[in-house]
Amino acid sequence: MLGVFSYSSVTLAASPESLEKIIEKAVAENPEVQASFHAFKAAELDEAAAKGRYLPNLTVDQTFRNQERLVPNVNNTNTPNQQSTLTLRQMLFDGLATPSEVGRLDHVAKSRFYELQGQMQGIALDTAAAYYDLIRFRRLVSYAQDNFVVHKQVFDKIKSRVDAGVGKKVDLEQATGRLALAEANLVTETNNLYDVSARFQRLVGELPPENLNEVMMTGEGLQQSADQVLETAYKQNPNILAAIENIIAVEKSVTGRKAPFMPRLDLQGRKILDVNDKSRNSTLAADTLEVTASWNIFNGFTDKSNLDSAVETLNRSHDLRDKACIDTRQLVAIAYNNINQLSEQVAYRKQHQDSIENARLAYRKQYDIGQRTLLDLLDTENEYFQARRNFTNAEMDLNTAYARTYAGQGLLLSKLGVTRTDVGEYPREEYMDRENVCKAVVPAQVVPDKAALLANAKPWEGEAFKPKTEKATMKFTPRILFQANSAIILPESYADLDIVYDVVKEWGNDKVEIAGHTDKRNTSKEKYNLLLSEKHAKAVADYLVKKGMDAQRLVVKGYGFSQPIAENDPVNGNDANRRVEIIRFQSVAQ
Repeated sequence: MLGVFSYSSVTLAASPESLEKIIEKAVAENPEVQASFHAFKAAELDEAAAKGRYLPNLTVDQTFRNQERLVPNVNNTNTPNQQSTLTLRQMLFDGLATPSEVGRLDHVAKSRFYELQGQMQGIALDTAAAYYDLIRFRRLVSYAQDNFVVHKQVFDKIKSRVDAGVGKKVDLEQATGRLALAEANLVTETNNLYDVSARFQRLVGELPPENLNEVMMTGEGLQQSADQVLETAYKQNPNILAAIENIIAVEKSVTGRKAPFMPRLDLQGRKILDVNDKSRNSTLAADTLEVTASWNIFNGFTDKSNLDSAVETLNRSHDLRDKACIDTRQLVAIAYNNINQLSEQVAYRKQHQDSIENARLAYRKQYDIGQRTLLDLLDTENEYFQARRNFTNAEMDLNTAYARTYAGQGLLLSKLGVTRTDVGEYPREEYMDRENVCKAVVPAQVVPDKAALLANAKPWEGEAFKPKTEKATMKFTPRILFQANSAIILPESYADLDIVYDVVKEWGNDKVEIAGHTDKRNTSKEKYNLLLSEKHAKAVADYLVKKGMDAQRLVVKGYGFSQPIAENDPVNGNDANRRVEIIRFQSVAQ
């Protein structure tokens, strides 16, 4: 596999199986390939059988007759009642039916050959994809196992702290959920590995080996533009070549269907080997040499219908050729685009993986000195698992994209150095270029214009990126009355509270503070009034929540008599200071 693969430096304990040997086994033993191989060999034998029509036909005929005697047997001239005849028949002209059939079967054999090549390329591609999927999911299972172990260890630590009464239960809930996700990832990747192992067994006929040689495909020798890659595919893709050979085979069939409209000439020689003595002078006992000409005058329109059917079959063969072109264009265009995109993506995925690995190690060190929590460690473990998974997926997808491109060009087996000695080779004939069979070009590749994105982006220092803070922007004081020294709202205040609900609802999702205040007298106690003011505010909040307000928007606070808005009388206080305020907080840029 010179110039096609670069090999991993990883040393495995056992001798790994190479992609080359595995694909060689697949294309030699896979039943789908074998079925195509036997169809090709049968087509070659059909062609040999058709060529036999050019050669003479030699038969020995033994005839026994029982014929009524109408005249005396004069000079032993009666019709023989027994004779042996050696007959030689040679077709001289059959309206070009035989040359057409031989030509048709010759191109059928070539079409079957290219169909076999296409089947081999397809099985090689499927096997290569399974090979890289095995590497992919074996890695991912290993990553999922590591991820699960870390999650279980951290979960056990958090649980032990909660059980000891020194940890937060909410942390345990988060750790439980993340452990469940790690277990689900492990089950998923294990199941994926099982699926690809079964797929590998179907293609190769045996279970995957324990060790695989992690070869990585490269683009060495691959054309530098999509149009050039596609041009090679149009000339070499076996499915297109098979479709072209099929067109020519059907054209030969159309010519053959015209044969009944022309005369047929046959040469026949008869040598009488033996007759009974009483018939030796019969004319039927004479040796003959004759040329027979026959002309088909009318055959119930069968020949015309057969010719029309062949023409429609020819039209269909052109449609199949066009479909082969379209399928090849799609396969190669997507695969080549994937190569370009994934080559760039692999570099980014590798950088992300390495950076997250460094951050993961830094988080562990920071945890040791108390700067990170166990949940922080789980966050980095999850991101590290995803980074490794994404890098592996991109790397294996890139290898598969190379294999898919080479297969679309009909070159995958040659790139691998894999052949079947029992297949042979047909040279690509010049007649395959007699018409521009595949003219379409690939779609233009989409490349993100990063410079334009940055140029059109809002500046980082703009309003949209300035930090936000919440600021009181509106305040009003509804008339809300309570029972004396109580948080029970008097019924006459319900109407005012309904208005409060409607106003706060119009404020959207803004935070709302409900602030309770009391007045102050000589006998007032600070702690009691602070608690009473908070109860007043909570009673108002409960009323609003009961009507349907989102409790997350409401902030309840009690200020006691610390914020009077009027002078308090030492004996009676002041009704103005006994109030509940509704304050709106909106996010504003700093």
